[in-house]
Amino acid sequence: MTDSDREVVRAIRGGDREALAHLVQRYQGRLFGLVLMMVRRPAAADEVTQDAFVRAYTHIDQYDEQRPFYPWLAAIAVRLSQNWLHRQARATGREGTALEDAPEPSADAEALNSLIVTERDREMWRAVAALPSGERTAVILYYRDELAVRDIAHALGVTTGTIKTLLFRARRHLRKRLQASNAIEETGP
Repeated sequence: MTDSDREVVRAIRGGDREALAHLVQRYQGRLFGLVLMMVRRPAAADEVTQDAFVRAYTHIDQYDEQRPFYPWLAAIAVRLSQNWLHRQARATGREGTALEDAPEPSADAEALNSLIVTERDREMWRAVAALPSGERTAVILYYRDELAVRDIAHALGVTTGTIKTLLFRARRHLRKRLQASNAIEETGP
């Protein structure tokens, strides 16, 4: 945890309602990217991201200052994202179709592209976006957010062995997908 994060958390605990804005400013883009890769709907990602900050604020007394702040916040966001996905799955199963119309693929692509700068990065993150949910989340938390395996395991509520397996499978899937993409580029359409 950085000293500035520690100071902000202490200010929030001391009753400074405005202090949360510093954490939001520091982590909002990063957290939104994580949630977007999980829920795949920009409007839902925005909602879940906001909910994560609200939940962090209301439960700040449960935060351990000896640990980094972002993994704790990411754990909240991951659980809220999983809850959102479960609600969507139940609604889809109950109704036979999703209650919300699925966004057009361009909406996801636009949101993702705004977070990624180079074309090479875009290709990689499109491949990541195509991974199964658990693998995708593990990859984002490990490679993009640079969380330790134990912190990812805690965030997802699984063992470290499960995270290592998800990362192994994800690397294998990504390698195959990127090799196939490169082969197509070399031979042309």
